[in-house]
Amino acid sequence: MPETPQDILEVNADALAQWLKAEGQPAYRLGQVLDWVYREFVESFAAMTNLPLPLRARLAEAYGMYRPREVGRLRSHDGASEKFLFALEDGEQIESVWMDDGGRTTFCISSQAGCALNCRFCATGAAGFGRNLKAKEILGQVTALARAKGRPSSIVFMGMGEPLLNLKAVVPALESLADPQRFGIGARRITVSTAGVTPAIAELAVCPVRPNLALSLNSPYDAQRSQLMPINRKHPLAGVLSACEDYAAITGRRLVLEYVLLGGTNTSPQAARDVAEIARKLRALVNLIELNPVAGCGFRPPSREETTEFRRVLTESGVQVTQRFRRGRDITAACGQLTGRHPHQPASAKRRPSAVTERTPRDG
Repeated sequence: MPETPQDILEVNADALAQWLKAEGQPAYRLGQVLDWVYREFVESFAAMTNLPLPLRARLAEAYGMYRPREVGRLRSHDGASEKFLFALEDGEQIESVWMDDGGRTTFCISSQAGCALNCRFCATGAAGFGRNLKAKEILGQVTALARAKGRPSSIVFMGMGEPLLNLKAVVPALESLADPQRFGIGARRITVSTAGVTPAIAELAVCPVRPNLALSLNSPYDAQRSQLMPINRKHPLAGVLSACEDYAAITGRRLVLEYVLLGGTNTSPQAARDVAEIARKLRALVNLIELNPVAGCGFRPPSREETTEFRRVLTESGVQVTQRFRRGRDITAACGQLTGRHPHQPASAKRRPSAVTERTPRDG
């Protein structure tokens, strides 16, 4: 079979300029092509109407232009969230979310089809793992959402999958997103969330584009964290926190500790004090997330009193705290609810089911 051409989204401006020069094109053609791809978000080279027809044909021969196929869209009742379901070339499906916060918009994008980590409170892991996404599939979500909703203020890799288990595609995607000549979204407006893959945190710290890093903490205790998040058995908390501390020192980025509050499980005042100790050492912000409904996970959301007390302890310990509100819950677009299918769809037969493990211990 003939080799698939490199996708235009994966080509930096210098390489594209060299190609255009070799084609005998004037220098200003570069800006025109970049505008069509990254400002107009066109879906074909044929749509680049200010380019000569022969050049459009040559671009189509030399490069691919991938766009995921939209197969569903759900909008929240408050209008502040919209979830997109995309089908990929091999039939895998992924979800991406557009969110609006008073005019500041965020794209939440996926890095894998499904997830192999099987965190016990997350629907994505329960749905099983498909495969890593390619860089063009990651970036294709951004172009599709931008075409539908306009350019984002920020990007978060908090959709389906563990980004640091797919650095081969995530790193070039970050380079394209942060490049002023391409998507032009600065690294300070991009956040990568991880469950804690120690060597990959160190690798990301020395990449050309170093985004904000958010660690999904969820327990300050190794034993409990291993039950909630099986990846902790391979990458224990001490090593993960050390890698995060190094990341902050190398990049100058402030860390975020994401903490999903599971009622009666990880919400005790002592757990809050121990989270505060970690946050102070890392100079990190703590983002509290009340558990969103996930069928069959065995956990309940925290009571209002649990959330209030946990936040109070953190604040009185000198830790900056934010709280992620339940935006998008009504369309299963909130944290931990993405599955790569909309509610009316059956589970994909391609996904490998996640393993079932033992019951989660309580605080401390």
